[in-house]
Formats: sequence, structure tokens, C-alpha cells
Amino acid sequence: MKKAFLLASLFLILMVILTLKQSKAPEWGNYQTEYFTEQTSKLQFELGTISDAEEQMRIQAEIASYQNRKPEIVNLVLPNGEVERCQTCHLGLEEISDSHPSNTLGCAVCHGGNPRSLDKTTAHAQMYGGGHPGSLDAASLSCGGTGPNGAACHSGNHELAKNQVDSVKTSIMSTKAGELSVVRRIFGLDKINEVPGLSKGEGAFVYPNPLQGRPNEEIFQQSCLSQCHQSGGDLLLASNNPLLATTEQEASNGSTSLSNQKGVANGNVLGNGCEACHVLTNPTHTYIGNDTTIKENQSGRGMVHRLTTQIPYTQCNQCHNQGTHDPIQMKFTARPDIDKVTLDWQAGDLTWTDRVSDYYLPGELFARCEVSLDCIDCHTGLDTMGDGELYTSQHEAVHIQCLDCHGTKDQPPLTQKLESQEDLALQMQKQVTNPKFPTLKMGDEILVTSKGEALPFLRHEGEAWNLSSRVTGKTFKIPLVIGSECEQNPEDQGADSCHRCHDRTAENP
Repeated sequence: MKKAFLLASLFLILMVILTLKQSKAPEWGNYQTEYFTEQTSKLQFELGTISDAEEQMRIQAEIASYQNRKPEIVNLVLPNGEVERCQTCHLGLEEISDSHPSNTLGCAVCHGGNPRSLDKTTAHAQMYGGGHPGSLDAASLSCGGTGPNGAACHSGNHELAKNQVDSVKTSIMSTKAGELSVVRRIFGLDKINEVPGLSKGEGAFVYPNPLQGRPNEEIFQQSCLSQCHQSGGDLLLASNNPLLATTEQEASNGSTSLSNQKGVANGNVLGNGCEACHVLTNPTHTYIGNDTTIKENQSGRGMVHRLTTQIPYTQCNQCHNQGTHDPIQMKFTARPDIDKVTLDWQAGDLTWTDRVSDYYLPGELFARCEVSLDCIDCHTGLDTMGDGELYTSQHEAVHIQCLDCHGTKDQPPLTQKLESQEDLALQMQKQVTNPKFPTLKMGDEILVTSKGEALPFLRHEGEAWNLSSRVTGKTFKIPLVIGSECEQNPEDQGADSCHRCHDRTAENP
């Protein structure tokens, strides 16, 4: 009797457990219910601001549709027959880009993982870059991988400009070889820019004994070489930098506490390669989109799940123009107006004075056009993402010069006429995310650099020489040196030379 009672009790307990398990909604169902509730709340708020009767009826119908929806498994069938279920949980996730449509490419081609699984742990296992496929240690599998149609993505192409995953690993933003070279020369270890023993694709942060046992070697490695937005280190945000010295004692030992930082947002923000530029972020690096599975208070995210080539200077400013470095003490000092600059990141359209103060630190020289434009309106693709060569100075790595846009007093800028659909500028146009950017067509005459790189955003149109901003789409007229009163030596047309006359400063803009 005791055995029978024990077996009956165990059976009853088992049945209760099974019943509770079956009645419990799956996790993906909870995500969808939360999404429906959030969308309903947003629409109800919007309804209160609308006076047009027809628009009110439309919103009310949309509210009713969300209130009546039930959780269901979302099967995305790709053209190659593969099925993915990622959108079952990530129901409100934004479309990544027009040139990477999810209904054609899916999610796993970039993110990896197990896209058929509805279990969070299993689905996210073996994701590229741990959910950040743009990280340089994973980019060869994601951004540089092969699409569902078998075509190469951003690696393995014949044209260098299409192999961004390969070339970016040799850029000075990734290798930090420029900083290594400068500091080693300051300490008398090298007499030339070339750093002995640094190989292509090898970051300076893994360079053995960069200062050959000097007392500040560890500080240099931790505070400078390892802090790179493309190498996987912490972003060098002055308002969110755990290695920013706040006292003389901390400066001497290269350490500081996050609790001492002014404006720290949720701890460290790790760099994630391609994403650092092509996924726009806010000052706290938190998500503000519609996917309920991504927490808004979790730092290290883009504002929305969206790739862009419209990269404003405020995005570049999250690493650049943050303050000054002392290469002797290995100390970084944040600019005194960093709080204002941080606020400007989210201020929208900025005045000329704002842009001047955001762009340039005190004492730096610039031409007026360098403030009117955004960084990517001048810097070319090979400038920013590398050209496959290993450089150890910024000057050597930069492809663009003033003469590439303005010409010299002896000749106008170099141009190229688009005469074939195979022209790289026409092929690359589909990567432009700015709808205001004027469409390129056969017969257009675009500018090219003295190194032969096409500049499709710079065009010769009749008597006019125009630049179309890649961020705003606004057109700027390019003044030419030829026919002007410029007395510059045509053989001496670097930016430093031009700044002898075009010498604005933040104090005297």
C-alpha cells in the first residue's frame, strides 16, 4: 500500500508539473504580447494628438488589430528555401538596410546562430561576435561572408573598394600603428615611421614590448593601444572612458574608477568594428527602437537596428575630438567643454558656432569648408577603411587633399566620365542610404583623387563644380583655385600648406 501510495503521489506531482509547463506561455509569446501592448500604447497616445476624423479612424483600426492579435510563430522563407524564425521573438526589429533586405538575406547570414530555434539559448549559440557581427574578429564571417545567392559580400572581390573587411584591418584606426610609431619615435626607439616587426593586419595593441620595458609601458598599452573602437577595446568616449585619468596619482599608474567619471553611462562600451561607424549611437549607447527583446537600459547598442552610410560628424566625434593626449605621461585630458559636445550629439541640426566648437580643439587650424561639411564628405572610403597598405602615420594614410576638390591655380580637379554600367561608382551607388543624394547616371562627370579613387559625391555639371553632402544631401558649390588670386605653389597643395592662409580656429572662426 505504501508503495502504491508513493507511486500515485509521484504520478500526481508529475501531472501537475506537466500541466503547469503546458499552460505557461512560451518566452517568444511573452515577447510578442509585450510588443502588441507597447504598440497599442504608442498609438493611443498618438490618437490623443490627432484631430482629423479620418486619421483617427485609421489609428483606432490599427489599435484594434493589435488588441486582437495572438502570439504566433513567424516563419521567414528565404528565396533559397531556408526557413528562419528570428522574427518570432524580434517582432519589432527594424529592417537593417535597403541593400540588405531580410526577406532576401535573412538574419543568420550576418548574425550566425541557429535561426530555426525558438529557444533563446539555442538560437543565440554560435552567433558571430556574440550578437555584434561587425566586430573585426567576426567580420570575415558576417560582413565579409557569402550571401545566400553565393555572391561575395564585403570581402574576396576583385575591386579593392569592395573588400572593406579585408582592408579595414590594415587601417590606422584598427592597427593603432600611428600611435605606436609616434610614441616610439618620441622615446628615441625608432628613427623612422616604420615600426619594425608590425605585420599587416596585426594591431599595435598586441605589439610585444612597445616601449621596451620602460616604466610607462603598461600605461601605454592599456590607455592607448588597447582602447580602439575597431579592435574590440573600450570606446574612447571622454564622457564614458574608464581609463581617463582624474587625478595625478591615477595618471601616474594609469588606473581610475568608473565611479569617479563624470557622465559615465552604464560602464564600459566595447568597440565593435564596422558597427562603430555604420550603426548610429546616442551618448549612452542604448537602444530606443521597437524590439521588446532588447532592453533600453543595456549599454553597447545602436539606437536602432539599422546600417547607414549617412555618418554624421557627431558619430565620428564619439571617438575623435574628445580631448588631448600627453604621449610622455600617457595621460588623456578631456576637453573642458565635453559636456556641451556630448549634448550636441543629440541636438539635431547645429549652428555654425556649435559645429566649430564640436569639431576642433583650441589651437587647431581649419578651412571654413571643413566645418560646413561632415567628415565623410571629404574623407574617402580608402581613407577611412584602409587601402590594404600598412601605414604608421595619419599623413601617409590619408588619400584626399585640398587639390582633389579645388584643383590648383594651373588646372581644375581631375574628373572621370561614367561610360559603363561596370563603373565602380555606379555599382557602389546602391550602398548609399541617403534618399536625397542625387542619383548617378551614365554620362555624369565625377571627380577623382590624384590617387585615382572615384568621388561620386563630387560632380562637374556644366559650368558648376558641386559637392552633395552624403549626410544631408545638401549641395555645396566648390570654389576652384584656378582663376582665383591664390598664390599657392601647385606642387605644395597639402592641407597643412593651405591652412597657412585658410587659418580659422575655434577661437576665431
